[in-house]
Amino acid sequence: MQAVAREASFAVGRLAAAEGRDPRQEVRDLVHDVLLGLFENDGHQLRRWDPERGRSLESFVQLIARRRIPRMLSGGRGNPWADAPIDPADIDTADDADLAKRLEQRNQLDQVLAALHAKMNERDHDLFDLIFVQEVSPDAAAERMDMTRGAVNAWSYRMRKLARAAALGADAGRDGARSETAAVSGGARHG
Repeated sequence: MQAVAREASFAVGRLAAAEGRDPRQEVRDLVHDVLLGLFENDGHQLRRWDPERGRSLESFVQLIARRRIPRMLSGGRGNPWADAPIDPADIDTADDADLAKRLEQRNQLDQVLAALHAKMNERDHDLFDLIFVQEVSPDAAAERMDMTRGAVNAWSYRMRKLARAAALGADAGRDGARSETAAVSGGARHG
């Protein structure tokens, strides 16, 4: 359970810090949901563990949590911050188009971050936190992680490349949804 709690704390901690909220309840909820998922369908996920493949049970459960939690947070259901509160003053002063654009950008960023976190291992999470959240210099991050500066630069390049690919995927999905909406509403006017 501690492995699942570590993964949940890591994933929710950044979201909570950005929102200025206490993540403890959400961490407990995510741990609960992951543990329930392990036992769904007569423990199908747990029965996939094979000690002969070299992973301990704790490591296997942590891997499942690492894959499952970003998916849970990227969907509206199960994400405690899917419906981010909006200050009523912002709604009154902003026009609808500006508000819609800001919300769309926020959702796109959430999708990109979820896609990145789904592809990260533990070292990637630690580096991401140091460089992009704590804004530690690459030299200091390399020293803390016992890596060379070149390795940190290569990692940073790979993360930026993954982020660009995820952003392009999010743009393509958004443009496709707009095309479908336009086609449906266009068909309704002419029909």
